[in-house]
Amino acid sequence: MGTKSPQHQLESWIRSQHLICRGTDFIFETVDQSLIERFEHCLLSLGGEITSIQEVGNWPMGPKRTFKILRAVAKVPRPAGQAFVSYWASNGSTKTRFSEISE
Repeated sequence: MGTKSPQHQLESWIRSQHLICRGTDFIFETVDQSLIERFEHCLLSLGGEITSIQEVGNWPMGPKRTFKILRAVAKVPRPAGQAFVSYWASNGSTKTRFSEISE
């Protein structure tokens, strides 16, 4: 399995609606704890950091099974983060793929 650069990974998460921008924050939502860790690795390479992680809902995965939705809020200093804000503005969404459940 090939690994993507942090920039390409963040852009991929923007396109898949896992990652959005809200004000000066980056909001990342997933049901996979390992993705939170990968997100943190990408942020650190840009000089950013996760400021909070919280459970914000449950994603149904069948009649008797649910997964916790995890939300990470992060800060990336400008100008490093500005390229991703611009990319999000042209390719992203204002809501994550889990917004119906997590808000």
